[in-house]
Order: sequence, then structure tokens, then C-alpha cells
Amino acid sequence: MMTSVGHSDANDQTPLAPVEEVKRATSPRVGFAPPAENIGIPPPSRHSTRSTAKRKQHFLSLPNFKKKSPSKTALPWIHKAIQFRVCNTFIPTDKDPNKCQCGGCTEEHVPGVKTNTGTWYQKSNTVRRKGYFFGGIKFVDEDATHQPDFVRIDGGYMDYRSTSNKVFELFEIQWKLDRPNLLISVTGGAQDFVCPPELERRFKRGLVRAAKSTNAWIFTGGTNTGVMKLVGEAVRGTSFGSQIITIGVATWGIVKNREELGSLEQRNKSLFSYHTKDCVQRSNEKGAFLDPNHTHFMLVDDGTQYAYGKEIHFRATLEQKLSERYAGEDGTTLPQICILVEGGPNSVRTVLETIKLNNPALIIAGSGRAADVIAHAYKISTLEEAFNSDGDRIKIRSLSEDSQDSVEQLIRTKFPNIKEEDKNNVLKWCIEVIKFDKYVTVYELSDSKDFDLALLAAIIRGIPAGTTSIASMRLAITWNRPLLASNMILPFASFSEKDLNNLLKYAITSDRTEFIKMILDQGIDMKHFLTHDMLVHFYINMNENCIVHKKLRKLASCKQGDFNIDLRHVGKLMEFILEGTYRSDFTTQDYAEKKDDLRDNTFENPYDVMVVYAVLSEAHDTAKLFWSRCKTPIATALIAYKLNIFLYGLQKNSLNQDEENELILQEWAKEFERLATGTMRQCYKDRNYDTDMWKEVLSLPHKSWGNLNLIDLSQTVHAMEFTAQSAVQNWLSDVWLGDIHSTHSTLHVLIAALIPVLGPLTLRYTLTTELVEELTEQQVQMGQVIKNEAGNEAGIKLKDISAVEEGLDDLEVDGQLHHHETRTVANLRKRHVAEKLKSFYTAPKVKFTQYVIIYLLFIGTFVYTLLVGDQKLPVLFASQRYSILELVLLLYVMSTIPIEIKQIKESIPSSLRIKLLTYVSDFFNVLDLLGALLFIIAFILKGFVQDVDEGVPVRGNFHMYNTVHLLRIVSFLFYCFRTTQMFRIQSKMGPKIVMIGKMLIDLVFFIFLMLVFLLAFGVAAQSLMRPNNSKFTGRTIFDVVFKPYLHVFGELALDGYQDEMTEGHCANDANCNFDTIYADNLGQIHYYILMATLAIYLMMVNILLVNLLIAIFSKTYEDIQQESDTIWKVQRAGMIIEYQKLSAIPQPFSLLKHMWQFLKFISRLCSNACMERVLVPEEDESRTYRVSMIEAESREEFLSNIESADSDSQNSSKAIAELKEQLLLMKSMLQANITSSNSAATVVPDTAQKVKKAEGKPARPTTAISQLTRIKPLRVHCDSRRSPYPACDVTRFPVPDDKVNWTTRFKDYDPVQYTAPEVLNAASDEVDPQITNDTRIKFNKVDKTTKDSKTWTIDRTSYHGQYQVINGVPKNPKGRTGMTGRGLLYRWGPNHAADTVVTRWKRDGNDKIVMCDGKPVIEFVAILRKDTNEWAIPGGRVKPNERVFDAIKREFSEEALAKLSRSIAEQEGISIMLQEHFNLGITIYKGYVDDPRNTDNAWIETIAVNYHDSTGTSFSHFPLKAIGDDSNSMGVQWIAIDHNIDLYANHEWILEKVCYHRDAYNPIKEMKIKRKDTENNLWMTVT
Repeated sequence: MMTSVGHSDANDQTPLAPVEEVKRATSPRVGFAPPAENIGIPPPSRHSTRSTAKRKQHFLSLPNFKKKSPSKTALPWIHKAIQFRVCNTFIPTDKDPNKCQCGGCTEEHVPGVKTNTGTWYQKSNTVRRKGYFFGGIKFVDEDATHQPDFVRIDGGYMDYRSTSNKVFELFEIQWKLDRPNLLISVTGGAQDFVCPPELERRFKRGLVRAAKSTNAWIFTGGTNTGVMKLVGEAVRGTSFGSQIITIGVATWGIVKNREELGSLEQRNKSLFSYHTKDCVQRSNEKGAFLDPNHTHFMLVDDGTQYAYGKEIHFRATLEQKLSERYAGEDGTTLPQICILVEGGPNSVRTVLETIKLNNPALIIAGSGRAADVIAHAYKISTLEEAFNSDGDRIKIRSLSEDSQDSVEQLIRTKFPNIKEEDKNNVLKWCIEVIKFDKYVTVYELSDSKDFDLALLAAIIRGIPAGTTSIASMRLAITWNRPLLASNMILPFASFSEKDLNNLLKYAITSDRTEFIKMILDQGIDMKHFLTHDMLVHFYINMNENCIVHKKLRKLASCKQGDFNIDLRHVGKLMEFILEGTYRSDFTTQDYAEKKDDLRDNTFENPYDVMVVYAVLSEAHDTAKLFWSRCKTPIATALIAYKLNIFLYGLQKNSLNQDEENELILQEWAKEFERLATGTMRQCYKDRNYDTDMWKEVLSLPHKSWGNLNLIDLSQTVHAMEFTAQSAVQNWLSDVWLGDIHSTHSTLHVLIAALIPVLGPLTLRYTLTTELVEELTEQQVQMGQVIKNEAGNEAGIKLKDISAVEEGLDDLEVDGQLHHHETRTVANLRKRHVAEKLKSFYTAPKVKFTQYVIIYLLFIGTFVYTLLVGDQKLPVLFASQRYSILELVLLLYVMSTIPIEIKQIKESIPSSLRIKLLTYVSDFFNVLDLLGALLFIIAFILKGFVQDVDEGVPVRGNFHMYNTVHLLRIVSFLFYCFRTTQMFRIQSKMGPKIVMIGKMLIDLVFFIFLMLVFLLAFGVAAQSLMRPNNSKFTGRTIFDVVFKPYLHVFGELALDGYQDEMTEGHCANDANCNFDTIYADNLGQIHYYILMATLAIYLMMVNILLVNLLIAIFSKTYEDIQQESDTIWKVQRAGMIIEYQKLSAIPQPFSLLKHMWQFLKFISRLCSNACMERVLVPEEDESRTYRVSMIEAESREEFLSNIESADSDSQNSSKAIAELKEQLLLMKSMLQANITSSNSAATVVPDTAQKVKKAEGKPARPTTAISQLTRIKPLRVHCDSRRSPYPACDVTRFPVPDDKVNWTTRFKDYDPVQYTAPEVLNAASDEVDPQITNDTRIKFNKVDKTTKDSKTWTIDRTSYHGQYQVINGVPKNPKGRTGMTGRGLLYRWGPNHAADTVVTRWKRDGNDKIVMCDGKPVIEFVAILRKDTNEWAIPGGRVKPNERVFDAIKREFSEEALAKLSRSIAEQEGISIMLQEHFNLGITIYKGYVDDPRNTDNAWIETIAVNYHDSTGTSFSHFPLKAIGDDSNSMGVQWIAIDHNIDLYANHEWILEKVCYHRDAYNPIKEMKIKRKDTENNLWMTVT
């Protein structure tokens, strides 16, 4: 039992200071949400709801609470824990002896109250009591479905720690409220007032949007008057109003009809009916009704009646303690904001007290009285600088004497009945309020931004100076307000790498796509960020409403309310989804043993991993963002497509149907397939840059996805659109032909296949890799063949062998070959025959041709054995039961078994179960299996048949013989149906095969439907025709089913019905016939009923069902016909891949090969070789990197094209709307005779022309002609062919554009030999020696040489892969330059360089970022080169033993900072500065540079890294100075990227990529909108 307040206050509880003192004593309010991980509560969910168990679990993690069951203990707990106050001493007033000084009458006191005289004191004359004043409220006169919770509570509960904790437990456990991210306190007028309609509309809509987006709690006075009523109407007027926590804190004594809300005695109910309509006898009673639109009420009782304002102290303390309760470990409290709407004089004081606590206030100007007074004072005040108590410079507002007079006059107007003393107080409070400029925000109706943005901006603006920006960003992420972050936080923020990591983690968990992009653009290292432990964190915090959540819970065997998973379960899920196509590293035994040690391990491709997570968690936009940055975009998009299809299947089969989510998943599956297809298509379009690189993209195995290439992956995920695109089909065409020349027709190949050995030699072939490698340098110079930069089979520029032979003949005739070269030519000629035969018989097209020929022979032989008796078939011996042809058939059938086994073994899935399921999913595989099985069974059973008399079986063995014959017939049928597979490769027949399969499925369902009518009529007919039938035999079933079935095809046979009726009615009566039966009334009735039933049956089946079947077939035909081309291409892909893997030895001869392989396998099992592990070939890193770069470029170009198309569409629509509006305006002007007819006639037609042009309609040409400016043609290898060569007068041999490529024959090519003297005379450790017969340079490798006890490491690999080396001299992979030697370059082959792109945002005089076309303008550090007088990016060569990033820092410090010309101390300072700032960069480009110093044997390759200063406080302090170590720069400065500046080499292109990565204004791209002039064949730019 609770004792009276006096004893409790004195002994059991520690009183806290009053609210004002408490607020002033607390730590400075910083106004932002604490980090979620610091308070044990997850970040805001992407979905609006969470389960009760989830919410309770989160709040139980807070201190002071024990887990309880709200459903069983809520009412008893409230009765014990929450008390209220009542007056226990009746002290009458002087005016009315029946009224106590507490405000209540005699009947309003508890029974047995004592009476006394004197002065009534709240502390001594009240006592705490228990009662049943809690539960739900049913507003009888309002919406009865909305039933908010309420509780009557003592006003002093928030002054004590123990009782305040009970209030928190009431919120979190009993009422189960979600943790707020913001507290909004709405204060103002308590009486009804008139608000401007537009301002009221904005306030209501903005308040709801802000509360909903931030998961805020709104506090009001709770009554149905004034601003509280306005807030109630706001939350009621939205579809999700019931989800916005709106807590009304009112005084119990002023609530009308409060006696309906409980009693002191026990009541067996928790819902109280409450009336909000005045009764006649209580119309003049003081007080107000509760607002029916709030969600919760706290009715504060201090023992008084009809006294307003008794809840103010309780409410203020409650708000402050809630803010402190959800504070983080760093002391940051939950943000609060006070909104003032209208209000009286005390409202001004309330705002002042709020601001003094460092809490922001938002004043709604125009709402009336107090709000208008403060808004007016703020508007006419002046901003001045001052110093605070700490000596820091701050900005404050002040009012001049004239301004104070203006405010005073407005106070008199707004408060006409105010006393002079109160007027002075209000003026003084106003002056104090506006002084705190940082915490006061005035919202006016004229503001362009919405109210919710103004509210959130006010909170951000109120953050105290010196507070870290990470907290502000957390608030913006929580609220999902990227615009606030980009405008009010990021321009002034400086984040460390740890801060960025925490923010990214928070944004990903919250699924804030725009924030994720914003944070990633700050230069975060995703590979360092994403560890195994971090990924587990993301999956654990996945929203439980996700479809895959239940699947993961099942895999992890989690209990209810628990979700402890690790990456093993994710790996199992991925293996299940991808049908075993790859084995996850997380499901291996090795990972299970070491997973605790791998927690901090990172991922090779972090973005690819995050795409999978985002798709599974249904964060679709985030998944697309990660995809736009992943390393393998095409493969990852295909995987994302498969995952979305899987989620769609789960959602469709789920008990909780969600059609909207199904459509969303379907659309995103199509979107990712479109992204994969578009990227691959873009790569194929860019094949002019490298004709074979797109093939390498398709054929490269992806280690992350089971070493599958894109073709296999598309087949696995069933991406039909991707498989049907031109790039894939052309690659398959090359695979289909093998090395056979594409000019040969199918007939020619067929004839060659029919003539072994000689036939293949008549065809033309492409040259293979092995022969290319054996060609001599002389052949290469003639342009016969050459390797490309890939240097492997997939990247060979193939030539016709006959053309090579002609070239060899020319070389022999001209006598250009030496003796050893002549032997090489002879060897090549010998190898040509073997290579031709091998190329012919390994081509999938030839394999297919051979298969068709042999299969047709097999079918023909099978037909002959079935149609000719066994006695006529030839046998080897007279006593033999099997004929020769049967043995041949058996040999063929047996040869198919190893092929089927191999097909299962080599299928893509890794699991045997999935392999078998994949195998049987193909209908033709099932036919193969059943056909072979039945044939072998028939062949074995025939051995048990006893033959006599020339093969005729004995009578007792006839059934066995018949069984064998039937099995062979059924086997033949299966093999016959199997022949339809060969039509799948044909474009016309392939889709038809699919149609047949689909129609068969439709036919099965139709048969079940037809059986209903068939059985109904069949049973009725047999019952009418045979009423006396006493036996149920097989004939009965035949008559019931078969005859009605024949009626469908027109076989009526009415005479047969008469015969059956006679047989059924007459039984054994010889004198009975149909006429006697018909004469009988009963027989006549049966006959008429039978005919009527037959008529109905024929009408239903022949007319209704048959036409229904035709309609179904028509629909199937139309659907497949629309996608016939795609279906055929997918079937074609499967066929080509199947025959590519098929053995070149045809059946049945392949049986010998398979037997040999089986014997080898047995031999390995019996030897020690079986213990040796098969070494998996290492991944070609250079090839993988090259392909990933190409995919990334294609992806960027594809996305850029999409954005351009969308932008053009939007601009076109906008232009059409504007021009049409102009036409309407001009039309009205003409009708009003405002303008002259002449002027109108000159304007309107021109506008009409623009409208027609914008709409794509033909328009007459106008006098205004677009000006076209010619630009330089798009050239190949432009700077690398420039003459004269830099720093000398040497002129290159001229190379036309069409002769640059080495594959193009250029007989007259005579390049100039030149190596600069300074290179020849340089130190030996700096440059390569001249190449002689004794020179040993390790090209295409990292060359490590030791000289004078010192090891030099020189990277001679290329970013583009293997380059060709002829006679020890490397060749430029990009083509001819007109010069051999090294020129000014130090190294043969690739000369590695490093370019440093240091950028910042361009700012104006007010330190604001300069914007153009809605995007920020970027500046970069540029140096002016002496040799070309062009601006360039700082950079230079990478020295031996030097890392690339060390070279980046060195070159920048030497060229842009003149480090070498400074003192030792300055040099050390520069090194420290670069080490500090050059740690987060983005690699913009790796590859070949079109540099004027390049030659045929030496060229420059660079890596360009961008370091960006987003705040303008880092790189801006760099001491730029233009003296480099090579004295090659004349100047250095910050330059805005502009199309008018001349840039060195390909630096313009690098800067364009920087603009793309930083989402900055790109003037270079704007000037590259090219247009082809068909008449002059010139590239032009539209200005």
C-alpha cells in the first residue's frame, strides 16, 4: 500500500529540482538523435510497423524494467503503480460554504472527508489514492472505432526518479509505444481561434509529414479547443493518423464529464464510454472536453478542481526527461522543438523558457496573437555580433527603440485587455526571445518551402556551435531528409573515416538510398568498411517484414523473437536460390571452423555482396545504387534478377498475399535484367574500340558465382532477354561455327560431313592461337595476322588460313625467308591439314549435323526392325536370337547412356540432387531416358523367348514375345518424339515446339474439365440403356468413357444406341426388339431422355468446350508468337552450349572413348594418383581487371544514356507545356485586341513552329537557323601520331586513321627510328638499355633485377593485359604511331605514370558553392606545361621500387607544391600534409594514355586518382608553387573545369570522369553533343 504523499516524499523518494532548474542544470542540449548502437535500439525501420514482440524486446533492453506480459498484467500493474491525488480536507471558501478551496463541491469529494477551516494547501490537504481511472476511451459522440488510452496520474510523478520510471514503463511496456526520434511540443491558444485557411492547411499537412517521417511524439494540451483541436484535426485528416503518437497532457480537474472515466471502486472493464456533448444542466460548467483524435491522454491530478495550468510543470518535466532518457552515451539528448501557434502572453514566456534550454522554437507567423508578436519582432530586428560568456563570437538580434515601440503597439493590438505590467513583461520576453537567433525560426505563409522542412531545418539550425556534424547527419538520416543534409550539413562538415563508416552503417540499416550515395561520394573505402562482422550485422537487423526473413529464420532454426544468424545461413540460402550453381565459401567446413577468426576479414568485391543483401532485404533502390558501383555489373545484375524472381515466388506462394509487392518484385526483376542486358549491349556497341573485348566479357568465368561465365549464368537464372540480345547471339554464332569460315552454307557443311577427311579440307577456316604464335615477324609486318592486346585465344584477330598460305607463298617467292624460317613455313603447312580436320570435327555445327544424320539412320533402322518380322532379319548365327540390326541399335542406345551421365555430371549445379532435377526438367532428356530404358529391358526380355519354326515363338511364350514387341514400340515412340529436338535450332520451327509444349499443358487441364461432362453423360447413357445390368466389367468402363469421347469428333452412331438399348432391356428374351421396347412407355421414356441428354452433351462439349479449347490455344499461340524470336534464341543458346560440350566422336563410336575414360578412372582409383589434388587454375587477374574495367565503362555509358533520355523527355514535355501556354496567352491577347495584328502575326507562327518541333510533328522551316560549328573529327591515336615529336624536329611517318590498327595491312609503313639522346645518356638504373641479342628484359611481368647488390623492381605489365613482343621488342597495343624506338620514354613497353586529380568545389565571395544547371562547379589543380603550353593534371612516371600511391604524392608535391625547391622543414611539412589528406581517393582511370611521346615500342599508361575537398578547408590551404623537378611547368593554379581550356593528352577525358563520379557540372560533356552531317560527312557540335 502506498502511504500519503508526506511520508513518501520525506522517506522513500529523492525530490528533484523544479523543471526550470532541472532544465538549466542539464548538459547543453545538442538537438540530435543519439547513435542507435549507443542506446541499444535499432535505427528506424524502412517499414512503418513492427511486431509487438519486436517492440517489446527493444524497450526491455532499457534499464529499470523487467519483462512483463501486457495482455495479462496491464490493468493490475497500473492500479498498483499509478496513483492520483484527491482532496482529503474540505475547507470551504468565504463566498460559498458548499465549495471547497480546492475548487470542488461537497459531492465531488470522497465519502468521509474531514472538514476544517483556514487556508487550503495542496501538499497537506491532499493524499495519493489508488483507483480505476485508466483504460481506453470510447468517444460515443465521435468516431467510436478510435479508442485512445488514458490514465489519471498525480502531478508530482515526474519529480521523483522512482515514480518517473513508472511513467516510462507505462509508455514503453503497457502502452507499447515505439521509441521516438523527435519530441514536438505544440503550444499556443487554448481557446478557439481563426487561422488563415492556407496556413492551416500547410500546418496540418507539414506537422503530420514531419511526425511520420521522424517517428515523433507530439505533445499538446489534449482538449478539444484551440491549437489542441487543430493538432487533432491534423492527425485525423491523414490515412495513417492513428499511427502518429499524439499525447494530450491535460489537467484532470478541467475535463468535462470526467466522472465517466473510472471510479474508486473495482470495475470489470477497461473501456469507458465518454460523451463530448454538453448537457443542459452543465452548459455553463468550466472546463473542456477531451479531443477525440489524440492517441493517449495523461490527465494530471493535483487534487484541485476547475483550475487551469496544473499540468504545465508535469508536461515540461516529462518532455525534458524523455529527451534525457533516450540520450546516448556521449550525452546527446533526443531533439525537441516547440511550435507556437497563436497563444496568449504566457505563450511568449513558454517559448523563452524553451530557448533558454537550447531547444529550438518554430513560430507560426500569421496564426495570431503571441505568434504574430514574436514574428514581427524577429522580422524588424537587426543581426549583430557579440561575445558569449566563453569569449566566443556569436550572432544575436536586437531591437532599436523605434522597433520596440512598434512591437509594443502590436502587443496592445493583439492583447487589448492586458495590464500595463503584463505588457512590459511580454515586450521584455520578446526581446529576450529574438536575441537567441540560432534557436528561433519564423515560418510565414510566403515561405516557399513546406512546413515539415521548415520544422526539421529549425532543429538542425538550433544545433549548438562546436557540436560534431555526425550527430546532425544521424538526424537527417533518421528523418530521411537528404536535402537538409546536402544544404545545411555537408557543406560545413568534416568527417573522419570512422565517422563515415558509422554513418554508412546507419544509413544502410535504415535503407536511406540517397544518404548512402551521399556518404559513398565522400570517398569511403567500401572494401575496408564491409567486413564479415558488418555484413552479419546488416542481416541480423534486416526488417522482419521481408519475405526472406522467414526463410533465414528457418535455416538458422531461430526461436520466436530471436534472429541470431551468421553468414553460413546466408550462404545456404544463396545456394538454394541459385539451385546449386555455385558453392558458397560460407558453407564450407573450413569457414565453420574459422568463422570467429574471420570476423574482420573483408570482401574482394564488397559492392557485389551488398547488392545481394539489398535485394534480399527488398531495399530495391539501394540495390541499384550498389550495382552502379560494383565490380562485375553484368553478372551481379543477373544474380539480382534471379533473387527478385525467387522473392516473387515466395510472395506469391505465401499465405499473406500482397499483390502490390508481387508487382514490385516483378518490376525490379525486369529492371535488373534490363540493366544487365543494357550494359552488355553497350559493351557490344563499343566493339569498334576493341572488336574482341565483348567476347572476353561474355566468356570470362566469375569466381564469385561458381566460375560461371555470363552465358552459363544467364542460362542458370533463365534471363531470356539477356540471352536473346545481339551480343550473346553473335558470340554463340562464333561458337556454333567454331573455326569454320562463316561464308560456308549449311549445305556445304553437310556435304563435307558426308565425305570424311576429304570433305573438311575443302572448307576455309580461321587461324588458331597456336599457329598465330608461330608466325614470324615478317608475316606480321605484312599485316597477315597479329595478336591484340589480350594475347589469348579469346582475343585473337582471326584471319583466313588460305590468306596466310598465300602470304607464305609470297614470302617464299620473294626470298625473304631464311633457312630456319623456311622450315617453319613447311611445318605450318603440315599442321594446316591437322588443324583443319580438328577445327571441322570440333565445331558444334558439325557435331549437330553428324548427330542428325546418325539419329535419322537409327530411327530408320528401328522402323525396319519393327515392320519386318524377326525371321526376316539377318543374323550372324542360325541359333542366335538377336539380329545384326538389333545389335546395332543396342550399341547406339548404350552409347547414349555415358553421354546422359556426362550431361548430368557437367551440368552447372554442384549438388547431385539439383543436377538430377535440372536434368529431368528438360522434356527431351526424359524421352532419352525412357526410350533407352525400355529398349534395354525389351532387349533383355527377348533373351528369354523360346523360338521355334523360324522364329515363331511357342504358344506358351507368346505373351513374353508380345511384351517385348510392345516395349520396343513404346521405346520407338519416345525416340520418335525426340526427333523434334533437332527443330529447336531452326528459327521458324523452334517456337512451334514451345507452342506444342504449352498447348499440351493447357490440354491436360482441359481434359479434366471435359471428363466432368463425359462421365456425366456416359454414366447416364449406360444407366438408361442397360437398366438391368448385373455385372460391372471392363466393358462397362469402356462404354462409359470411350463412346462419349468419340462423340467429340463426330462419331455419333445412333444405331448403336438402339442396339445397346435392345440388349440391355431384352436380356434373354428372343422376341424382344427395339420396336417392342419403344412401344413400352418406360422404354420410350428412357429413349427420349437418352436423346435429350445426348443433345445437351454434344452442345456443351462440341460447341462450348471445344471452342473454349480453341480460344485457349489461340491465346497461347499469340503469347508465344509475340516472343517467338526471344524463345527461339534462348533455345538456340541451350542447344549450342550442349553441343559445344558434346564429344567430337559421334555415336555409337563414342562408346569406345567412354570405355577408355572409364578404364582410366578405374586405374586412377587403384593408384596413388587418386590421392593427388586437382589443381584449380589460378585466375588471370589482368584479364579479370581488364574485363571489369570494360564492364564499368559500359555501365556508366549505359546509365548516362538512360539519364540523358529521361532528361530529354522531361525537358521536351516541359517545353511543350510552356510553348502551349504561350500560344494560349497570345490567343487571348489577340482576342482582346491588346497587340496589333502585325506583331501577333510575327510571333504566333514562330511559337507554333516550336510546339510542332517539340512534339515531333513536321513544321515549316523558320528564318531562325541553328548555328553549327565544326569541330575536329573523332580520331584514333591522335596525339601519339603528332609531328614533330616533342623536344626535337623529328617527323613521324604519317599514319592515316584507317591504318592505325596493326591488323590492317600497310605495305608502305616505314616508321622513323628515334630514341632521344638524353635517354641514351641517362643513368643505367633510370632507363632501359638498348635491345640487343643479349638483352634480357622480362616483358609482361614484374621485372626484378639485381645490380651492384641492389634489387630493382620494375612493373612491365600492362593494365590492358598481355601485349605482343616481336624479336624481343614490345609492340604498342593501340596501333601504329609512325615511330619506333623509345623517343623520350625511359622504358620499353609500358611506362607507368601516376596522375593526381586534386579537386574542390568552386565558391563565390560569400563562400557558397557555385552551381550551374543545378550541379556544383568543380575546380582542379592544374599545371601549365612548357613543352606544349597546355594545362595538365600533376603527375609523372613511377620510379623503380616505388609504389603507385607513393608516386602520386611525390609527383604532386614536386610539380604543384615545388617541394624540391623548399627548405627541409617545409618539405617535411608538405609530406605530413599529404599523408594526412591523401588517404581517401577514388581511382578514376587505369590504362593507356594517348600521349605525344608514345612510339611503336614504348608508350605511357597511367593511373588517375581523384582526391576531393568537399568542405573547402583541406586542399585550399596547399601552398601551390610552379617549380618542378624537371622544370617542365610554367604555372600552377586552381582552375574550374571548362571546355575552353586546352588540356594535355587525355586529361580532358579524365576530368570528365571526375565530374561524373562527383556528380558535378560537366561542361566538357555539354560540348560533345555530336551530330552527323550526312551531306558533308562531318562531325559537328550544336551550339
